Amino acid sequence: MQTSHSRLLANLWQYYQFESSVREQLDVDSAGRFEAPDEFFSKAPSFESESRAYLVQCDGAVAGFLVVDSAQIEGKSITEFADLFVLPRYRGRGVATYVIEQIILRSTEPWLVAIFRDDLQALAFWRGAFERIPFSSCREIIPPELSQFHEFIVNEGV
Repeated sequence: MQTSHSRLLANLWQYYQFESSVREQLDVDSAGRFEAPDEFFSKAPSFESESRAYLVQCDGAVAGFLVVDSAQIEGKSITEFADLFVLPRYRGRGVATYVIEQIILRSTEPWLVAIFRDDLQALAFWRGAFERIPFSSCREIIPPELSQFHEFIVNEGV
């Protein structure tokens, strides 16, 4: 990712937070913006943190972003497919599925997928993805370490 992408990612984060604002009870600040991890986006291009952010493009246009993070599950470090956001115009076109296939299926490590329990749209998407995408394995963590999430580990046996 190029350094110039940090501002673009921070702007896309606003759309992501807008969609999450009802579920997460988020308010805007005095400038009319949702809280954004600007320091994260400024570090993301240089990989100074364990979190990484990537632009998602479709036909050469910006279509969203992906945040990959590091997590601890069952006493082990695991890479988390943390936040995937696709702009409404590109939804239903296979963009999210393509990103999942390019990132998770091409990896040789297991991944954590955490979905907010009350985000029914995301949960429905992922349940469908678990059925149609050829993960080597998919295991729901019960009980999850964070009760506000459904947590799944995919590709454990890669």
